[in-house]
Amino acid sequence: MKQQPGKIGIREYLSIAILMVGAKVTEDTPTALFQKVQNAAWMIPIITAGISFIPLFLLIKTMSLYQNKNLFSVIQKLLGKYLGFFVCLLIFIINVFSISFDSRTYTTIIRTFYFNRTPIVIIYAVLMGVCAYGAKKGIQHIGSVAYLVIYYAVLFLYFAFVLSTQDSSIQSLFPIWGPGKLEILKQSSLNLSLFSEFFLFALIIPSIASYKDFRKGTWIALVYISIQLSVGIIIFICLFDVSLKGTGYPFHTAIRFISIGTFFPNIEIIFFVIWVMAAFIRFAAFLYINALMFGQLFKIKDFEFLIPALATIYLLIGSIPESPYDLSLQLKPILRSVIGPTFLAVSITLWLVALLKGEFKHEKNRGSM
Repeated sequence: MKQQPGKIGIREYLSIAILMVGAKVTEDTPTALFQKVQNAAWMIPIITAGISFIPLFLLIKTMSLYQNKNLFSVIQKLLGKYLGFFVCLLIFIINVFSISFDSRTYTTIIRTFYFNRTPIVIIYAVLMGVCAYGAKKGIQHIGSVAYLVIYYAVLFLYFAFVLSTQDSSIQSLFPIWGPGKLEILKQSSLNLSLFSEFFLFALIIPSIASYKDFRKGTWIALVYISIQLSVGIIIFICLFDVSLKGTGYPFHTAIRFISIGTFFPNIEIIFFVIWVMAAFIRFAAFLYINALMFGQLFKIKDFEFLIPALATIYLLIGSIPESPYDLSLQLKPILRSVIGPTFLAVSITLWLVALLKGEFKHEKNRGSM
């Protein structure tokens, strides 16, 4: 299919999705899951993906009725002007804190492992500045760069996983069920935020070449990312065992110790370069989507000009936590507990309202004409 000018195809959409959601394996997510269910943490991404299938399916089904509209337009159409505005504003506010805390996490990683003498505010400003520049270029440019980087990102990620197996022990995965099946199921249902970005991708449907590309790309990305997260967590469990509970950023800790023979003992800089490029793309996409939300809420057509100002606000919010411990152990768990239920509730509500209004019946009648 020929790609339309100003729009991204399925390969660009897939690249953005994998870099935005799959990157969680390189931050503090594996540790957070291990703290909940110990050595059974690798099961959570797969089970959570299965649970997320239901609200995501309902959302995609609802969006199929309005293939030329984005999520906020559909929310306001189905829920009405005032209630729709409130729901959209709630989603925007949640996403503001999400991008602020996530960008602070990445800034902390960069300073802790690579530039520990550089003031954190300088690193943070550079990160948000580069991402704001990329976001202002538009989703097509973000998608094109993501497609160029995705192959290197995935290749080097799995290369790091392979090298990490040198000092790993498969025995660390046992007992296989960890604290028990019920606890695993409970924690899986409480971690729907793992795949909440797929909810946000409905905002860029008009920027994707076709609705079919969005639907197909979403399911491919969901399956792949759940497997990637599980594989990564398995590697970290086998490598760190019970010490994973106290390892804030296991991926970056691991690449500091892996080597290729005796000739290349310190190769973490190679992984860092690819990782930071993926981080730029991830937050550029986040900034673009957030600016799109803001523009949709307040009827601002040229919302791209707001991106630098919004990036500055996110930097200020992300600078509020005094330490990484406050961020990882207090603020982010609260945010995760809000994101999942919101994603679930909005998706189901939109589908129910569309069903009660007879939208699916009308669409069926139009299709049969």
